[in-house]
Amino acid sequence: MDTLRKPTNWTAINWPVFRLGERQPIVAGGLVFYRTEYTNPDDNTYSDNYQIVDDKNINKPTLGLRRLVIKDKLFRISSAIYFIGDVIKLAKATTWFIDSHGQVFQHKKSTRAKLATHRLKQVLPASGLGCILEVEGLVERFKSLQVPKPEEQYCGILSYGHSNLLYGYYSEPIKTTWRMV
Repeated sequence: MDTLRKPTNWTAINWPVFRLGERQPIVAGGLVFYRTEYTNPDDNTYSDNYQIVDDKNINKPTLGLRRLVIKDKLFRISSAIYFIGDVIKLAKATTWFIDSHGQVFQHKKSTRAKLATHRLKQVLPASGLGCILEVEGLVERFKSLQVPKPEEQYCGILSYGHSNLLYGYYSEPIKTTWRMV
């Protein structure tokens, strides 16, 4: 079985990424797949089912293009994740992800980051989807695919490493706290 590459930093990830679920996928011979075996004790029948996540043997540069070629037994992948903060929120010790080039990985929460709320100063339109956020007390702007609701006047900002990450929207300020990232 091929080994799964677990990146140690975010520069090894090709965005967007997709959440696969809690079960570890099998990576072998250029394939990433899930296998399920069923045995029916009543009639002594056996079935072996598999669903393909990715096939790197297909000569296409990205996961999406390779998945367009795969016709049968395709594993269902839900919506794309575009931001580190969203991966951090979704990640548990058992959660598996795949990036847009087919790299399977887990994000292990191993350090703490401060989560503080800042008042939303301005919501700017973005070309395409989402918006750009300006928050009080910070010079950088934040991109979000979701526009805050009118009652959400605060942004949760994670101080992670030497940067700040948008963590979420809040209707009132919350006490500064710590999150595992």
